[in-house]
Amino acid sequence: MFTNDYQSDRVNVERSAVRSLTAANAQVGHSAVQRLTSDALVANHSAIGIANASTIELKDSSAGIAAADYVRVENGRVFILLAPRVNGTVHAVLTLPAAFAFGAGYFVARRLLTAAFSRKDS
Repeated sequence: MFTNDYQSDRVNVERSAVRSLTAANAQVGHSAVQRLTSDALVANHSAIGIANASTIELKDSSAGIAAADYVRVENGRVFILLAPRVNGTVHAVLTLPAAFAFGAGYFVARRLLTAAFSRKDS
């Protein structure tokens, strides 16, 4: 089943592809969701593009961006993780501290290159 948008208080999605899902409580199994907004999300064997929730639980699932107050991951991957409390074995590519470190490194490298090239021009 393919659905563009779905909105409800409680949603249980199984073996589906959904573009946008908004629910108070969402359970996603063996599915793909592009954008998900929820108070509580539980995902099993699923792929989620952007998840924004108060609580996110990922079991054998992946997410591109996960933003929540609490994230629990069991054997899952998250590309960008924005959460103050994290539990489980999460493999995050870019976390909030890493993002700040990359930003600071970019700023310093740009300043050094600007200074180096401006001296050569003079």
